[in-house]
Amino acid sequence: MKILHTADWHLGKRLERFSRLEEQREVLEEICGIAEQEAVDAVIIAGDIYDTFNPASEAVELFYKTVKRLADEGRRAVVAIAGNHDSPDRFAAPEPLAREC
Repeated sequence: MKILHTADWHLGKRLERFSRLEEQREVLEEICGIAEQEAVDAVIIAGDIYDTFNPASEAVELFYKTVKRLADEGRRAVVAIAGNHDSPDRFAAPEPLAREC
């Protein structure tokens, strides 16, 4: 079994007044590419997915689009764990929907 372990994405982090979302998007593209090239069976995202408890909608959208791609239409398990920068409730809320997909 191949597992890709990643963490500390800090989506939504800004450098003073400058957004880093485009850089973050590029890194997540790279992570998705690795998962696909290496044919990993599961992905673990071990916390600090967002940079704050209340991330911008763009950061949340980027996270869900990335998880959808990583899940490969349900063929690959993706486990995300809240870190100290994340709100555990934010990850628990969509669980019923995720279980159906």
